[in-house]
Amino acid sequence: MIKDIEIVKYKGFKNLKLENLSQVNIISGENNIGKTALLEALFLYNEILILSKTPFMFLVGAFLFIAKTRDIQNNRIKNYFRNINFVINSNEFILDMRYKPIYQFNENEKEEVKKFDQGYHGLVVSYTNNNLNLYPIDNFLIDDDITSYNYIDSSKPTNYRLVELYSKIQSKGIQHKFLTYLKLLDNDIQWIEPQLLDNEILLRLNLNNPERSLVSSELGEGTNRYIEILCTLLSNPNGTVLIDEIENGIHYTKLYDIWKAILEIVEKENIQLFVTTHNLESIEALNEASEAMNFDKISSIKLQKDKNNTVYSVVRNYSSFTATVDSGMDIR
Repeated sequence: MIKDIEIVKYKGFKNLKLENLSQVNIISGENNIGKTALLEALFLYNEILILSKTPFMFLVGAFLFIAKTRDIQNNRIKNYFRNINFVINSNEFILDMRYKPIYQFNENEKEEVKKFDQGYHGLVVSYTNNNLNLYPIDNFLIDDDITSYNYIDSSKPTNYRLVELYSKIQSKGIQHKFLTYLKLLDNDIQWIEPQLLDNEILLRLNLNNPERSLVSSELGEGTNRYIEILCTLLSNPNGTVLIDEIENGIHYTKLYDIWKAILEIVEKENIQLFVTTHNLESIEALNEASEAMNFDKISSIKLQKDKNNTVYSVVRNYSSFTATVDSGMDIR
């Protein structure tokens, strides 16, 4: 579980420190202050923890996934990586990742680049606890296979993504557990299963009232968003899940029940959760749900700027979070 982290020079952060993080962490702040960028940095940190014994290319894949969520096209991917220059520091490891032209290489990096069978003008250089990795940006390419099973961006999920996520629920044999939580949103849903239709695999939901079935694309955005959240949480026991703008597409009257389901899942499955929001109703629903369930493993992270336009964080523990919300103070 991530408890403390320091992020240096990642996008708009000069030196951002987060301490005393909890199991559920809600990130708030004004528009364009860096809520999504913080989520990305946490995602990269978590990928290093998971992939520490696997090839560096998997970390590159995580970065390509971030570029994909930002709608960076392949014709812009080289310039995107040329702007990489950041450090993530914690008690677990130090990740130093940046683009460097060849002429800036030190002697160790010059020796390492000789292993490549062709010349490059510049490469992404990464040090993880002083372990060097190099990767030429000419090889970077975003395609449909670039995905993540623990990061949910703010966009509406595609049918392909929902089928992909639900297949993980099937592979774990937990369809009934998934359905129990799904029915909290709509009790008329009786079953859900993939179906091949016109050479495309779709998610079909069988409904009780009226007795009919619909593919997921015919349902509301909130139902599709909730399916995405449930699949992601239930597929990551003992892991970390990150959700950008968690309330997107979900009607405010359902937020309380959805937060209760989320808190129950993260507690039972031992998941650490990071979510961004600027929605007061979502924050109030989380506060009410946590009080009803006696769930106190919550921290709130508010991003703010000082007079020098430097982003810093205000991290509140659970008692401070609930007191702030209950008092009517704006925690966003």
